[in-house]
Amino acid sequence: MRLLAHRGFAGVAPENTLAAVRGAVDRADGIEVDIQPARDGTPVVFHDHRLDDADGARGITDATGAVWDATPDALADADVLGSGAGVPTLAAVADAVTGDTTLHVELKSPGCVTTPGTDGPPQSRWQPFVDSVAAAVADTPVVFSSFFDGALAAARDAAPGVPRAALCVDGQRGLARAAAADCAALHPPVDRIEDTSLVARAHDAGLTVNAWTVDTWLDATRCRRAGVDGVLADYPGVVATTW
Repeated sequence: MRLLAHRGFAGVAPENTLAAVRGAVDRADGIEVDIQPARDGTPVVFHDHRLDDADGARGITDATGAVWDATPDALADADVLGSGAGVPTLAAVADAVTGDTTLHVELKSPGCVTTPGTDGPPQSRWQPFVDSVAAAVADTPVVFSSFFDGALAAARDAAPGVPRAALCVDGQRGLARAAAADCAALHPPVDRIEDTSLVARAHDAGLTVNAWTVDTWLDATRCRRAGVDGVLADYPGVVATTW
């Protein structure tokens, strides 16, 4: 079962930073990061829509405002979780991913608020941003993933040869979305893995199944027994079989 470092192993490092990515390279089969645009459209690596704690964001930096209202330089100066690490560009993260490690790029937002489980913005809103994302990772082994059909369609047009993964909240809807977007993988939440038929149906459709977010040995064991191919995890030790 493959180990994918969720936000660069967010349980042991400041999430989505260069430090997290560099620390995960030698400990994971893949590294997952969240991508949004800075003010000038540069793809940057950050999860929440805002840098502060307004509007439901977690306030994990000392900066304020929406990610897409900040310049790349301002984002680099933002202090993530008091670590001294800033918000990196996707290009910098791609340069840090070496060897056989695959970079899993979650297309989080094209510069507006998005909510998993909803339709999200249309492909036309995503396309210019996803084109710039594809250019930033052109020389890196990568998988594009998203909760949003418009983003997956934009990824298909921007980089047809790059595998895509349908992130989902609902497994059945995720299977339909994965088929519509010609995806190579399905990324369901770990609590949907209790329905072992979901994994079997995904495999029957030719899809790899990577479950999120796996934080305990118990969850990892359940995933392994269900036939899951990989887990997105916040801790590097959860797929170990001995201690």
